[in-house]
Amino acid sequence: NIVGHAKGVEDASSLTTWTSEAFDQSLDWDRIRTFRKMWDGPLIIKGIIDARDAIEALNVGADAIIVSNHGGRQLDGALSSIRALPAIMDAVGDKIEVHLDSGIRSGQDVLKAMAMGAKGTYIGRAFVYGLGAMGEAGVTKALEVIHKELDVSMALCGKTDIKDVNRDILMIPKGFEGDWQT
Repeated sequence: NIVGHAKGVEDASSLTTWTSEAFDQSLDWDRIRTFRKMWDGPLIIKGIIDARDAIEALNVGADAIIVSNHGGRQLDGALSSIRALPAIMDAVGDKIEVHLDSGIRSGQDVLKAMAMGAKGTYIGRAFVYGLGAMGEAGVTKALEVIHKELDVSMALCGKTDIKDVNRDILMIPKGFEGDWQT
């Protein structure tokens, strides 16, 4: 879909070159510190999947982080965002705003992420599917469906306010977070 829309991408073979040039391999925490000094606006770092990186984001002055494995498209076999969330919440708690994306397909997914401590979620594929099916009206419909599912799921848990939702509504399997070798 990007062919002809991005500068220098005229065909599938030039897409590979454009993609490799679009990703800055030298990006590190010192560069983020430099960006923070240059930018006094909100700084949100996406792609946090490890508690140590969540702590680093806090230390460089980020205002928020997005726990994300980029929809599983970047690294095959990456840990799912929802599995990474508990360790990240344990590491940074309420010291930084934590959001989650990747794997949010329903209102129940939103509810689970919020119950595990996320302050918000991001929805990608659901609204893209709606867009593909019905255009702008499909995006609206997809968001309405997710909102309705969230309302119903909360009601079934005896909750009417998302601020009252916590881990008590969940049955998290033993070992869910895993014992991952680093």
